Formats: sequence, C-alpha cells, structure tokens
Amino acid sequence: MNKYVIHIVSHTHWDREWYLPYETMRLRLVDMMDTLLGIMDSDSDYRYFTLDGQTVVLEDYLEIRPEMREKLRNYIKDGRILVGPWYTLPDEFLVSGEALVRNLLLGHRIASDFGRVIETGYLPDMFGHISQLPQILCGFGISTAVLWRGVGGEEAEYILQGPDGSEVFLCRLEPERGYSNGHDILRQ
Repeated sequence: MNKYVIHIVSHTHWDREWYLPYETMRLRLVDMMDTLLGIMDSDSDYRYFTLDGQTVVLEDYLEIRPEMREKLRNYIKDGRILVGPWYTLPDEFLVSGEALVRNLLLGHRIASDFGRVIETGYLPDMFGHISQLPQILCGFGISTAVLWRGVGGEEAEYILQGPDGSEVFLCRLEPERGYSNGHDILRQ
C-alpha cells in the first residue's frame, strides 16, 4: 500500500458582506474566531491558520471581543494565526495602483502591530488580476501568491510575471472548488 503525505492548509475566505448584511456576517466571524481560538487553546498540534489575507477581520472581531486582543496577538506573533498582508481584499480592477499600495501599507501596519505579517499575497476570490500585481507584491517583499480565479490554464503552479519583469510564484487553488477545496475531505 502506498503512503501519502497530505498537507492541509487551514484557511478562510471572509466576505464582510455579500449575500448577507455586514452585521450578520460579523456575528458569523465572531463565532468562527471564538471556535478557532478555542481550538488553538486546546490543541497545540493545530499548527496554524491563515486568516484570509486581510487584517480588517481583526478589527471586526475585536470590536465585539476586545478582551481577546492579547490572546489573538500572541497567536499571531507565534505564527499560529497568519494575518495580512492586505487591509481588505481588493477588487484589483476597481481601484488604482496607488489604492492597492496603500491597502498593503495599512494591512502591513496592522499585522505588524499584532506581531507578524504573512509573506504571501493571498487573493482567493478576485475575478481577475492586474498585470502590475507581481510588481506591487514584490515591492512589499512578497514573492509568492495564492489565487483562485483570474489566471489562465489548469496548472496549479505558475510564475506570474509583471510588465517590468517582476515575478511571483503563484499557487492556484483548485479550479472547481477554489478556497473551499478541502471542505469535504473527510467525507471522501
């Protein structure tokens, strides 16, 4: 019998508001974060969790649970909860390049205040990407990105190159399921 090693990267994609109002989604966020912190507290083998690449979720959670700030900061500083690099996940086609840079600056500042900034450009649910994305990410020292939509072909890994020659290593989420690609792994 063959043995396989499966790497599971726990993560979330968080829409602040989409098909439900902001406050409804925020209550779901609070429930998810409370559950996550409980798991982190009780299971030291649960090594890390990627919190959607945007730091605004920290603000949304802590407005409801301000008493959790230090616990959250400790898990982020220890690298168990990965945050940033963005403030909010952008729709790259609707904003300017300067807005993307300022978004990353703010996201980096907030993540740094919590102790650590993820070094991956996590953009799981954009409908496309501007050609300058590699240049902008490289300007922040980000050399890898995780994307789902908006890249051609079926390959899982790419080198994404900007017009100035900047390159980032790109991991593409599985085309059929995207950011929920492992939600039914235990049922299969």
